[in-house]
This record gives sequence, structure tokens and C-alpha cells, in this order.
Amino acid sequence: MLEQLLALDVYHLGLVFARMSGAFVALPGFAATHVPVRIRVFIALGVSMAILPLVVDVLPPMPATAGGIVRLIAFEITIGAFLGLVAQTLLSALHFAGATVGLTSGLANAMVFDPITESQGALVTGFLNMLAMTLIFVTGTHILMLQAVGESFTLFPPGAPLPVGDMSDYMARVLGQSFMIGLRLASPFIVFSLVFQTAMGVTARLMPQMNVFFVALPAQILLALALLMLVLPSVMLWAMNHFENGLRNFIAGG
Repeated sequence: MLEQLLALDVYHLGLVFARMSGAFVALPGFAATHVPVRIRVFIALGVSMAILPLVVDVLPPMPATAGGIVRLIAFEITIGAFLGLVAQTLLSALHFAGATVGLTSGLANAMVFDPITESQGALVTGFLNMLAMTLIFVTGTHILMLQAVGESFTLFPPGAPLPVGDMSDYMARVLGQSFMIGLRLASPFIVFSLVFQTAMGVTARLMPQMNVFFVALPAQILLALALLMLVLPSVMLWAMNHFENGLRNFIAGG
């Protein structure tokens, strides 16, 4: 009897750990490859053990065949990865805004390695991504991400059919919202670019002997950085609100 209970507990923990591991593949901050794999595994295992008593009632009984267990584990990993992808998509609003800011400020060619996306990106994009990641952990928003994984057991009960259509619709909606938020975050710089380029065009017509390009580029960068300092608190506040509201909407069922 004791062996059966132990096997059942290991099975339940394995299901929760599979979903948590799938989420840790894509969740912002937890999925970074510069975080040692052992650390990520230990965190995922610790969180799984913490939420297991809360979700054990919705876990299905152990299948009689190994194929059934593999199917359940694959289901859990898919749901976890989907949640991580949702979080990444919510954060992509800031990535789009940073790319637009770099394009309109003359810093589009200033490429640096972004440790968050682990690829080369615009200087402003890397700065905003690192600032967002810092705010996520400082403000405790990472706890909200883990809470979303725990609540997902109610939204996507293990063993139920995978709602591919609903997942696709939800992802498309989140992607559209993130694009619109990113466009709004970058709107001051889009307006600045239009006004600045118009002013430079008028200056070139009024003073043909002036090398406008030589003067415009440094001025554009300087003014754009000054504008960034002014709007940065509002940009980050709006971006973090979008990220938190997206996670809360997911917890509430979309």
C-alpha cells in the first residue's frame, strides 16, 4: 500500500513538474540560458512541490499504460510552453517599442548583444529589455508568472483534450494587443522623428549651403536620448501594466 501511494505521489509530482519545466523553457527571466540548468531544474522542482497540494484534486489517475503517461507528460509540457510563450509575447511590446525608438533616433545601426533575447539587437531595445527584466523581479511580478502556471491547472485540466483552437485565438489576440501597446509606447518618438525630419527638410531649403546631414544626425540622437529620459518612467509603467494585466487576464480565463 505504501509503495502504491509513493508511486502515485511521484506520478502527480511528475505531471506538475512537466508543466513547470515547459513553462521554464520560455518564461522571461527563467528561460535565460546564462542561468545554469541545475538552478532552473531546482527552482522548477521546488515550485512544483509547493503547488502540488493545491492542484492534486484536478490531476487525473495514473494511466495503466506507459503510452498514456507519455501522452499526459507531453500535454503538460505543451501547456507550460504555451504559458511561457504568452509571457514572452506580452513582453514583446517593449521589444517592438525599443526597435522603433532606435529606428527613429538614428541608433538603429548601434547593435549590441541583448542578454535577455540572447541575440544582437538595437541598443535601446537591449536597454529596455534589461530594465523590464529588472523590474519584473524587483516588483515581484515573477511570482505572478508562477501563479499563472499554478492556475493553468484549472484552465487546462491534465488529461483533457488540448484546446488548440482556443490557444491559437488567444495567442493571436495577445500578439495584436502587444503590437498596439508597443506602437503606443513608441508614439512620442514617431512624432519626434516626423517633426525633426520636417524641420531638417525646411532648414535644407532655407540654407542650401549647410550640410544638414552632418548636423542632423548628432542632433537627432541627442534630442531622442533627452526625450527617452523624459518618457522612460511612463513607458516602463505602461509596459509593466500591460505585462501584469495580460497575466491576470490569463489567470482569469482570458
